[in-house]
Amino acid sequence: MIIAFPVFPGAEELDLAGPWEGLTLARDYGEVDLELITVGEGTGPVRMRGGLAVVPDHEFHSAPEVDAIIVPGGPGTRDDAASAPVVEWLRERRETPLLASVCTGAFLLARAGILDGRTATTHHHRVDELREQHPQVRVVRGLRVVDQGSVVTAAGVTAGIDLGLQLVNRFFGRQLANRVADVMEYRAEQFV
Repeated sequence: MIIAFPVFPGAEELDLAGPWEGLTLARDYGEVDLELITVGEGTGPVRMRGGLAVVPDHEFHSAPEVDAIIVPGGPGTRDDAASAPVVEWLRERRETPLLASVCTGAFLLARAGILDGRTATTHHHRVDELREQHPQVRVVRGLRVVDQGSVVTAAGVTAGIDLGLQLVNRFFGRQLANRVADVMEYRAEQFV
């Protein structure tokens, strides 16, 4: 299984690192076949919101087929120059078996038309904005993860950890998800 994380200027580090950590721990402790990759507009370092530089493994135009895409949020989602390549790639990859977002990454899924007719969430400070900009999306407040089958959205920042554990549970089972949550010292009983 290959899971891709698009990286772009102004993306939130923890939105990427939260689910990444849960999934890599599942790989390490569950000995499951799982590869995580980053994808960007180019192969040079991408400066995230807090200053961390991430070097993409692949460019959008040449990225391999993947089983899932997890889109981080952050201020870069409001920057058209930064986010337009991600939205275009999502449109091209809309048939990917699982598309997910953390925080305001939901805005990029919505701009790509992926959330049309679906229920979704985002950071609680941006729920009304997502609802206003994308009235075709049923936006909910107060849920950390909204799992719609082939599309999963998570609320703000730390909810990305919940998303990662939700996906571990879904792909590899509750026992491994609980083990990963324990290793992370994270209370998992609320979502797995």
